[in-house]
Amino acid sequence: MLFLLDANMPYSIKDLFEKPHEAFHVRDLNLQTAQDLDITAWAKQHKAALITRDFDFANILNFPPKLYFGIIVLKIPYFYTASDIKRVLNNFLHNIDFPSIQKSTIIVEETRFRIKR
Repeated sequence: MLFLLDANMPYSIKDLFEKPHEAFHVRDLNLQTAQDLDITAWAKQHKAALITRDFDFANILNFPPKLYFGIIVLKIPYFYTASDIKRVLNNFLHNIDFPSIQKSTIIVEETRFRIKR
């Protein structure tokens, strides 16, 4: 599965993804200053699930899950360090059934996650 890490995600998060999964950071694609719609367009075109801390993407009226390969929004405190974010995301990745990411918006918190379809 392919993932796209938004600009508000630490670059080091890429280390969590091992084959058969792959992750690109928007910085790798020169999209670090791109608008939300440009980022989601790239994700749609490449069938990548977007991982972000931007809660705008959690709005299923603006970003209907059925139109995207997957949107994962981390709902975590603003003061979390890169290692904190990595820990939360790693826990999520070890507890999610990857096919359930597709066509879903997933809100990831410290100890749980919610799937919206």
